[in-house]
Amino acid sequence: MLHDVKEDYVRSIKRYTSSYHENHFRRLASKDFNGWPNPLEEKWRLSRLGALSRIKMLPIKPDLKKVSYSNKKLGSYILKFIDGAFREDLSSELPTGISLKELNEKESLEFFHKIKESDLNNHPSTNVSLSCTPSIIKLTVNKDTNVKELIEIFYEGGHQNFSVHPVLYVELKENSQLSLIENFNHFTSLVMPLQLTEIQEKGSLKSIKIFNDNDDTYNLSAHCALLSKEATFNSFSLVKGGIFTRSETHAYLNGTNAKLNLNGVYISGKKQHHDLTTAIYHDVPDCTSKQIVRGVLGGFSSGVFQGKVRVALDAQKTDGEQMSKAILVSKNANANAKPELEIYADDVVCAHGATVGELDDDQLFYLNSRGIPENKARQMLIQAFLKDIINDSVDGQYHDYIFNEAQSSLSSILNEEK
Repeated sequence: MLHDVKEDYVRSIKRYTSSYHENHFRRLASKDFNGWPNPLEEKWRLSRLGALSRIKMLPIKPDLKKVSYSNKKLGSYILKFIDGAFREDLSSELPTGISLKELNEKESLEFFHKIKESDLNNHPSTNVSLSCTPSIIKLTVNKDTNVKELIEIFYEGGHQNFSVHPVLYVELKENSQLSLIENFNHFTSLVMPLQLTEIQEKGSLKSIKIFNDNDDTYNLSAHCALLSKEATFNSFSLVKGGIFTRSETHAYLNGTNAKLNLNGVYISGKKQHHDLTTAIYHDVPDCTSKQIVRGVLGGFSSGVFQGKVRVALDAQKTDGEQMSKAILVSKNANANAKPELEIYADDVVCAHGATVGELDDDQLFYLNSRGIPENKARQMLIQAFLKDIINDSVDGQYHDYIFNEAQSSLSSILNEEK
């Protein structure tokens, strides 16, 4: 059930697709969007979109002459999406073994059905972004290709009172490898990234996402990952920007001996709301999944981790782990954790845990007694809290960059609490 949203936004989605035939993927998607999720829905109970429903906005029409304001940071090759549209003129030529294309209508319809077959079928970003995206861009890594260079993607642009809709399809063929960093830096009311990742047999993807949108931006990211036999997906998300950011990932382990690491850090201050929501589906035997999430919250911020692991009846020998920890550096901040195990097999090793608390007074006293000022001591303890997960999740060559990104937000939050 859906609650009221600005009727003009819903109508604008319908108008955007009205010129397409009845069976066009855009038209089909728009029929399924009638507003934002109701806060009574369990999946959205801890992350309510009532404030978003009061913002008057329209889907953006990309400005193909708009310049980019970000520079290459880490990647040997960069791809840029501005206002949700892929900008070939601002992107690098890719190395041998990787191809990039815009899906045609038939291919886009196939993409539509793959997404709609997942539990993201009614996610607002699924239906709105498939309705309004400038195009669906597919990045393919060929069979037996090991891409040693990092690919870095920038999503940017937008304006207040507009929504932005980038859609990306990443496919790794058999026995291929890729490292990818995605940066979200929008100046817009709402961004709704939608992504489908398919990793075929023995493929390996290392993925980092950095959410650093403008202070007033809502980001509703939806990501569906499909893992085949012996596929590996190592994913890490750093959530630090935006007034409201929800990164939702659904991963389907469809082949034996698939391995998934789905880790993340959120650093929240002022009145920010950050949400890391995951759903992992073990449908076959002998697969492994691990989720580790850390949160640091100051000001009047709030954080959420919702992690679901479902183990099917035939998925024996599953190894699934979840752990969420959050530190509150303000008495006005709050964190919620909702780990969930749904197990139908009997020969599995699955565990989950969650803690929310403040910094340890004994540890602070020890550092203070050694002459370390209070604020510096707090910073050292939180750095150690975050460093473990970053060390475990991020390759050494990118570790310092990611840690510094986290550190910049952490310093801002601690300065607010002085």
